[in-house]
Parts: sequence; C-alpha cells; structure tokens
Amino acid sequence: MHRRATHASNFLLRHPFSLCPKQAKGVTGVQGHVRAEPMLLVNGDEKLTLNFDCRACEMHDMGRMKKHILKSPPPSAVPVVFHRERPG
Repeated sequence: MHRRATHASNFLLRHPFSLCPKQAKGVTGVQGHVRAEPMLLVNGDEKLTLNFDCRACEMHDMGRMKKHILKSPPPSAVPVVFHRERPG
C-alpha cells in the first residue's frame, strides 16, 4: 500500500517546539539554521511522516490509509441531517 497525504493542516507542530523557520527569521544566531525537514510521528505501530510546506504554512501527514477508511463511502454519499434541537 502506498503512502499518501492523509491529512493537511494549518496547525503546525513546529510552532510549539520553536522549530518554525518563519519564527526564526528575525532571531539572531538562529536565522538560517532552522530548516523545515520532515518529522516522524509515532503512535504504537503506526508511523506518520509530517512534511511541511512553509510557503503555504501547511503540514501534511504522510502515512498509509487505513483499510476501513478506504472501504467507507465518500462523505458526499452519506446524507447530512440537521436537527433543531439536540436529539435524545
């Protein structure tokens, strides 16, 4: 099974760890040393590679698509129902 982008997000893990090249741009002694290299996120036996597109300020999770996700219908095939009040 091929690895593909499973998720794209504007919440970047580089910001809380002060590893964002855009944040380091004006910091003396750090400028040019912080690079947007891929990071590895491990959860049990599942591994996701996090690739960063700094120009668009995006993070892309690269991993294997889970089989049950591939078998599920596309979101447009499942009808969306809105309720006036909380059911139940």
